[in-house]
Amino acid sequence: MTQDIETVYVRNLNDRISLNKLKPALEEKFQAYGRILQLTAHKNLKMKGQAFITFESSESSKRAVEEAKNIVLFGKPMQVTFAKSNSDNFYLQVEQNEGPVQERKRHKAELSEKETASNTKPTKVASKASTKDFQSWKNIPPNKILLLQNLKNDTTSQELNEYFDAYDGFINLRLVKIRNLCFVEFENESASTKCLETGDYERLKSFGDNIILTYAKK
Repeated sequence: MTQDIETVYVRNLNDRISLNKLKPALEEKFQAYGRILQLTAHKNLKMKGQAFITFESSESSKRAVEEAKNIVLFGKPMQVTFAKSNSDNFYLQVEQNEGPVQERKRHKAELSEKETASNTKPTKVASKASTKDFQSWKNIPPNKILLLQNLKNDTTSQELNEYFDAYDGFINLRLVKIRNLCFVEFENESASTKCLETGDYERLKSFGDNIILTYAKK
């Protein structure tokens, strides 16, 4: 399988570098091996320090695996291998085959249903209440700065940075521990709004059971 796969797996990346800097740097390095269809990198705990890069051809991915190993990026040598499977973009753009993409969606949906079914009734009630609270940002005028409230006492800036680094346009944040809140700044209102609209609220609740994320008031 790996001999024909067009996607490579890159690890040992410097996880202190923001995605806004990391992604362009990876693209600059790997576009030397061929046309890139998709580059995926995240800052969450499970995926930090890693990336997936899908090329248009297997010749490009083979070159990347052979030649990019141990190239130093932001002070750390990259480790490059073939990924276990291709990205959705490869199947859609190159093979023009939606089958594998739909199969992945079905698999994710099945896992989601199983997870929902395993939840207890009180948990579901709490989740509904939290969802309502999370929608309160719609009643506040847009702002490029967001306000995260009701944080747990032991929440750290590093944990919050790892969450918000995954969103385009994120600049920095200021944690006010004495008030259990945090101000999160983005480049513009469009970026902050996208963060609110696509937020992983289940993960946000790990920072506090009654967590609320809204626009900061101007």
